[in-house]
Amino acid sequence: MAENKTLVGDDSMIFTGDLGATEYTGDGAETIADLTASEPKANTTGHIMCIITAIAASGSIFPDGLKVGELFPARGTEVPAAGDKFRVLILSHVADASSWGLSITQAEIDVTRLNDRFRKYRLGKKDAQLTLSSIFTTGESDGKGGVINRNMKLFKRTGATVNVEDEANRALYMIGYTNKAALPEEIDDFIFCQIYLYNVTLGGQSGSAQSYDASGRLTGLDPVFYSLEPAA
Repeated sequence: MAENKTLVGDDSMIFTGDLGATEYTGDGAETIADLTASEPKANTTGHIMCIITAIAASGSIFPDGLKVGELFPARGTEVPAAGDKFRVLILSHVADASSWGLSITQAEIDVTRLNDRFRKYRLGKKDAQLTLSSIFTTGESDGKGGVINRNMKLFKRTGATVNVEDEANRALYMIGYTNKAALPEEIDDFIFCQIYLYNVTLGGQSGSAQSYDASGRLTGLDPVFYSLEPAA
């Protein structure tokens, strides 16, 4: 196992994802790999990304601390108990994200009383703001359901075919890597959360790669940080 590795900018990647249509139900016999054999798993992680939809009353493969709606990265050899249910998260690489950040802040509430010599505080709710900068990639950035299409109508002509897409800005699942394993013994580290993307900024500059910026806000579940050893 690689230790004391210093991360560099090229280790950072960002993916967005949508749930697969099929909900899988454990039977105590079939593995996750068997259950999802026909499911496209475009995740490049070596794990099957499962979103928990139900947890068995006893014998569940989902560890304590995870709850319905959260991500369980499966190796595939796990056998879900009867009552365990999940869907596969289908991931898409956001075109060569040049940088991204999730800024987490927490409000402070002044609870000082008149007889206190020092001010006293309680911590309030946490808040998070996502920022994303990405290189514009034809066919991805301007694709159906992409960052641009979530903010404005998209007109595409290919040969004699014309398609107009007006994608609703629905919530996305996001996997933001702080370390993407490049060697078999390295660990994947990433933040998983559900977000809205908005406030896209487009532009062009002569002699430079064309880029765009976008913002995001959390919705649904709270973010979780995952650290995964390589799948066997």
